Amino acid sequence: MSTTQLIQALTALLNPSGEDMEILAGRSDTRFSQKVRNLKSHHTLSKRGLATDIPRGFAITDKGRELVEQHRATLEVLFNFRFDDAAAELGQLADGTPVIVLDERTVTEGELRSRTAEYRKRSCELRNAAIETYTMQGRILCAVCNFEYAAAYPSLGDGYIQIHHLKPVSFMRGEQLSMAEALENVRPLCANCHQMAHRRQPPLPIDELRSILRVTYSYG
Repeated sequence: MSTTQLIQALTALLNPSGEDMEILAGRSDTRFSQKVRNLKSHHTLSKRGLATDIPRGFAITDKGRELVEQHRATLEVLFNFRFDDAAAELGQLADGTPVIVLDERTVTEGELRSRTAEYRKRSCELRNAAIETYTMQGRILCAVCNFEYAAAYPSLGDGYIQIHHLKPVSFMRGEQLSMAEALENVRPLCANCHQMAHRRQPPLPIDELRSILRVTYSYG
């Protein structure tokens, strides 16, 4: 992955705003893109053993893969996406495979790290409970557009849906909820509606997102 590609990917993922998007004096870079370029020019990732420098870019190392895998749940919390849906299985990547490597500083906050370990376990239980709760007559539909994975992808999509937190987990500050309370805070969404909900911070309410939508699905 080249530095330019990494800037594009991280910009889409992190959605920087404000002073991070201001053009630096005498340069064509924004403050954010310069930070990303510094990962290469300052050899930040290679010094930590997370990647090796290759011409114009990076290649992940075993240590880098281990770090991403270790912080998988943290990445899901911070960026509001299911890691399994967005990345290849790290263990299957050969040495030197170019992939996005996130700066370690974004995932090593001490308090967040310890809380995330608990969240990862709870999120699995909540996801399973949510799928069971929102499955009606053997079908689970997106709460916004009614998309059904099982109908669109027979067999492959059976039982699949993404679980959206109405109040993001990152805003909860370690709140302890009963399963019933936690289920009230989640809704089943397809990948498209889930991404659109998180185009705003805080996320768009379900009703507001539904009012914006111009395409819905129906099945015979």
